[in-house]
Amino acid sequence: MIDIKTISIGDKVHYKPDYFKDDEYEIGKVKEVVESLGGVRVVYHCAGNWDNFMDYTSALTPVEDLYYGWPHK
Repeated sequence: MIDIKTISIGDKVHYKPDYFKDDEYEIGKVKEVVESLGGVRVVYHCAGNWDNFMDYTSALTPVEDLYYGWPHK
């Protein structure tokens, strides 16, 4: 789980809630930290255009389901 106090815009993260299978996750990049809501806005799908991730829609994601980095399959 991510500590909301240490996460930064542009950090690579992966989303893995409890109901996902062991090898299931979504990768993304942090677009905004919203401490007042206890979450992070993450861009998950940007057609592989990660250099321009700020131009894409983000999803408010609870920090308890986020982890640092992009795991490799």
